[in-house]
Amino acid sequence: MNRGFASLHPSPCFLYYVSLVILAMIIYHPLFLSLALCAQILLNIMQDGGKKLKESIKYFIFLGLLIFLINPIISHRGQTVLFYFFDNPVTLEAVIYGFVMMMSLLTILVAFISYNLVITPDKFMFLFSSIFPKTAFMCMMAMRFVPVLRKRSQDIALVQKTRGTDTSTGSFVQRIKNGMQIIIILITWSLEEAIITSRSMRARGYGITKDRTSYFDYKMTKRDWTVLGLIILSFGNLLYCWHCGIGYFQVYPEVSALTLDIDTGLFLAASLIYLAIPIVIEGAERLIWL
Repeated sequence: MNRGFASLHPSPCFLYYVSLVILAMIIYHPLFLSLALCAQILLNIMQDGGKKLKESIKYFIFLGLLIFLINPIISHRGQTVLFYFFDNPVTLEAVIYGFVMMMSLLTILVAFISYNLVITPDKFMFLFSSIFPKTAFMCMMAMRFVPVLRKRSQDIALVQKTRGTDTSTGSFVQRIKNGMQIIIILITWSLEEAIITSRSMRARGYGITKDRTSYFDYKMTKRDWTVLGLIILSFGNLLYCWHCGIGYFQVYPEVSALTLDIDTGLFLAASLIYLAIPIVIEGAERLIWL
């Protein structure tokens, strides 16, 4: 995928996703999180038709609802008691805080799907291999092995099922034994490939010289510098608003009212500008090719 937002230099793209995660973690305003979540869903749909999002959305929703339901049960802070659950108070503040945490988590998870579509392992290595070569390589390998191990475990389970070793049937103890057998095979397979990879890297001279080069040579264009500057300005503006208390939403000890004054309106407008940067780039390219 090398079109739209992904066609930019890796630097502004990586900065956008990092800053989005930071904002989603520090700004708990429900309107901002709602806009951010909707923007990331729309961005995923524009990038690949939402295919990757459809594969994981049910797990994301389950995890978000789990946090939304558990927080009021384990947290009893707040002044407004809604009802009692096993003699423990369930407060309005805890429910709202659980909702805010759910929105923040969903925003980050959906943004990570878009990140994987834009920042490929080659781009990640290009950004950090010259600064942190070993760390960048380990991070890239870790991100790569998550889907690889998942695919291998499915292949191993399928082969073992033909031999009568099934994790879905039998007693609980037998299923655990069958699952451990699959894990042992998976670990053995992964260690063997790790040895082969390390020998191949040593034969190719990885790590011999300090001055590293990259197979991909990305150059910053005027378009990249413009987008980078816009991301920095909009992100800095939102951080300044957060520092000044504009768009601040208080949950504990009492929920603050959602007011739509001039400051909040400007804060939401700045949020829209920041969130719309990749969407506008994706839409502009679509209009060019119509």
